[in-house]
Amino acid sequence: MTTISRRLALAAGLLAGLAAATLGTPPAAAADEALAERLSSGKLTIGIHNRSPWGFRGEDGKATGYHPDIVRAAFERLGVKDIEFVIAEFGALIPGLNANRFDMIASGIAITPKRCEQVIFSEPDLSVGDGLLVKEGNPRKIHSYADIAANPDIKLAGGRGTLNTRNAIDAGVPEGQILQLQETQALVSAVLAGRADAATISAPTVVSLLQDPNVKGLERATPFTGLVKDGRPAAMYTAIAFRPNDTALRDAYNAELKKLMADGTVKTIMERYGFSDAENAPDLTTAAICAAE
Repeated sequence: MTTISRRLALAAGLLAGLAAATLGTPPAAAADEALAERLSSGKLTIGIHNRSPWGFRGEDGKATGYHPDIVRAAFERLGVKDIEFVIAEFGALIPGLNANRFDMIASGIAITPKRCEQVIFSEPDLSVGDGLLVKEGNPRKIHSYADIAANPDIKLAGGRGTLNTRNAIDAGVPEGQILQLQETQALVSAVLAGRADAATISAPTVVSLLQDPNVKGLERATPFTGLVKDGRPAAMYTAIAFRPNDTALRDAYNAELKKLMADGTVKTIMERYGFSDAENAPDLTTAAICAAE
């Protein structure tokens, strides 16, 4: 071997050694180190869409709601004390998350197969159905999506990109009969102004809206039959959303969520915001919900 050949061989060996040293840290260990470093900073930024009972600014200016309370309880146990909440329109939450505006979404977002292609979710923490907001007395006598589908003169308002609107469409309501709007308050205004005969919103949100003394002239349509799948009323399963590469952060949260469910903390938070045992987390995994058709 010539001197040059020996030098090339030595250089190749050194590079191989450096590569091995660099790549030698197992991916799981590297993820754990990154998570530890992130949590040690003591700060997280979380997206909410300012809607009760999910995630909203209280009268004192502090972010509150079902999901902010759970997230605080989980991450305080991990040493994170500084949690900043950023308000965004519901439809802007996932784009904002993936644009690194915040670290997670904690605001009543439902797990759906389509969303599972964009983000990763924690395990589900609630199971809730659709509610229907109508004028007092329910003048159109609407008690199901089938009633709306059967009468082309009925106009339904629904949130753009929400599972409630998707459920109405899947139940047979033509898209041409649906006035899709961005914000919950716009849905309320549409019904009050007569631009829509009803608005589809999650049942807990309907209850919360009607508790607001400023909301008058509306009621919840009861009884109400929403989308029925496989003989059972369809429900939405809410969870916390994370960026696809934040599996370590998601897993750390899941571990704490499991403890919070076991020790009754989640139940206490549920009761604080008007949820009952009927809305308990389903006996389904996020993986199963994401894989559903």
